[in-house]
Amino acid sequence: MPELTMEWSTEDGRKVLVRKAKLSDLEPLRALYKATYGDRYALPEVVDDERSREVIRGHGWVWLVAECEKSVVGSLIFGWDPEHRLGKSFAGVVDANFRGGKTMHRMLKEGLDRLLYNGDTFDLVYAVVRTFVTPAFHRDLLKIGFTDVGVFPNVRKVRRYETHGLKICVSPRMFDNRRKTPKLIPQVSNIYQICSQRYPNLEPPELDYTAVEKAREKIDLRVELAPVAAVGVEGVTRGRIQMLRRSSRGLQFGFFPFHEPNQILSDPTGQVRVFLSHQETDGHSSILGVDPGPYEPVSVLLSVAEYCEDRGAVYLELLVSAYQPELQAAAYLAGFLPCAYFLGAEMREHRRCDVIVTSRTFVPLHFSGLRLTESAKPYLLEFFKVYTERLWEDLLDA
Repeated sequence: MPELTMEWSTEDGRKVLVRKAKLSDLEPLRALYKATYGDRYALPEVVDDERSREVIRGHGWVWLVAECEKSVVGSLIFGWDPEHRLGKSFAGVVDANFRGGKTMHRMLKEGLDRLLYNGDTFDLVYAVVRTFVTPAFHRDLLKIGFTDVGVFPNVRKVRRYETHGLKICVSPRMFDNRRKTPKLIPQVSNIYQICSQRYPNLEPPELDYTAVEKAREKIDLRVELAPVAAVGVEGVTRGRIQMLRRSSRGLQFGFFPFHEPNQILSDPTGQVRVFLSHQETDGHSSILGVDPGPYEPVSVLLSVAEYCEDRGAVYLELLVSAYQPELQAAAYLAGFLPCAYFLGAEMREHRRCDVIVTSRTFVPLHFSGLRLTESAKPYLLEFFKVYTERLWEDLLDA
């Protein structure tokens, strides 16, 4: 692990030290997030005590703290998945009195230089960025090497519903090892074309014009789903559910880095298994793997969406392979619409493979107050286009 300690002086001569977080920093760190975001900040790495301690102590994580005059003034977490050689930078926050001083820019740049560009810890890193940040911060990210590859519409509700942006920063070795020519349904192809405008060397995709209709013909009855295991219920632990997920062979939609399930759903026969992450704080949910048993994937996905909506979910996310149009079709017909194209996210059979980020929202879309970059805006416009087209299809089928 590269050394990530750094230091600089502010314009008024004060020293800012960036170092790895310690357990004793948890209280002031959480106070910083609360002062910035209020009580609704929901990232488990920050708010869940067990998870926070794992991040500070564990392999595959670096929680950086910016300190000035013995006070915590900034925070940023880097995580990496060694199996997929994928990094993530997230949970960035800076004290209000230190904004405008490039504190976050310095922490990100030095971290990427040492972990990605000059190091060999991962092949690419992604960041999820709030669209309410200033245009100057987006420009800083562009200078560091981050490129917009999508959006997450209505992904979180802190004080109001927010649309976040997905940005990636890649090393040349990612493209050298990337599996080419994705196989896409037409409803996904436009978001790939938008991404290819940012990366002009991407090859044309292979389009499957029949997958959606084939999947539509196979939609059968909803599957009755109920939780068979949930963290904290009858002694079930996070580790137990995660172990069951890792030991499950042949899961569909099973790639979802840096997330852990906290529930397992099944049908009355026990043949279906769905690994789900659901955050009650803000209604954010993610599907982390599906064994559909004897049912069609689209039927199981529709039932999972129904289960989540009944329990207060407002946003449900699903990652889909860019090389399996039959699964893309199932996701599309179940209301999971493409919102980002994640180049090279997954390592499969020693090749970097593209992934489509899809989402389903259970509340009316809220887009007021966004500060989208010109590079990110086409993704949101494309999502809204597909969203309205999908509504029109349902109306015609009524």
